[in-house]
Amino acid sequence: MMARYTNKLKITLWVSVVYVLSFICYVPALLEQNGIIIPNILLYLKYLYVCIPAIVTIFLLIYEQNVKVCLAQMLSGKITIKYILIWVIYMGAGVLGSYCYSLTVGADVFKRIYLTVTSLLTSCIYLLITAFVEEIAWRGFLLERLHFQKKISSVIFVGVVWAVWHMPMWIIRNSLGVEQIVCLCIWTVLVSVVLGIIYYQCRNILFIAIWHATFNICYLAPMQLNIAVLAIVISVGTLLYKTIIYEGKQLG
Repeated sequence: MMARYTNKLKITLWVSVVYVLSFICYVPALLEQNGIIIPNILLYLKYLYVCIPAIVTIFLLIYEQNVKVCLAQMLSGKITIKYILIWVIYMGAGVLGSYCYSLTVGADVFKRIYLTVTSLLTSCIYLLITAFVEEIAWRGFLLERLHFQKKISSVIFVGVVWAVWHMPMWIIRNSLGVEQIVCLCIWTVLVSVVLGIIYYQCRNILFIAIWHATFNICYLAPMQLNIAVLAIVISVGTLLYKTIIYEGKQLG
């Protein structure tokens, strides 16, 4: 009981510190938007934002003298053909949704965002690195520390916490409205469900980072359409999985 209480306390402390430090990264930009002159060097703090959860995680693991064990656990799983095929399906769904949207509006969203092959490769490398840094914290640390009775509760909880963490970026940097933020929150929770379930199955944070980057690279349609596409894929996948399990039990 004491160990569970200590774990909850550490999770609460971790989330609180991550939120506070992440918000501080955007304070200079917020002040500049309100007409206050800020030294340029402080404005670069916003680029540290994505690293904050991982930095806090590493410091906590160092305090626990548990860095090597946790990092080894994050990379302990094997990537099987089954999960590679599932990844291809999710990637294909994003590309197809973006392509259908391009046909509808008469403009190629891929060419608009990725002007050249070089820009595409650069984006892929950048998004993979940032995804890996994020996943160390959100799936590799936070999800591993949660002990809800149902795993789906854990992945949804991480999704909600992860969505709230994005708020300073969405509000201060991107100046998004309420409707856009609500859509992004739904999208973030759905992505968290997929990443969390796959992480539970394969326990390989590098593979999860590839999934994370894939969502950022391939799902380029408006957020409402992306949500619909992802929800359909999740629903169909869940239905097929339950059907296979049920038929397996029947045959058994």
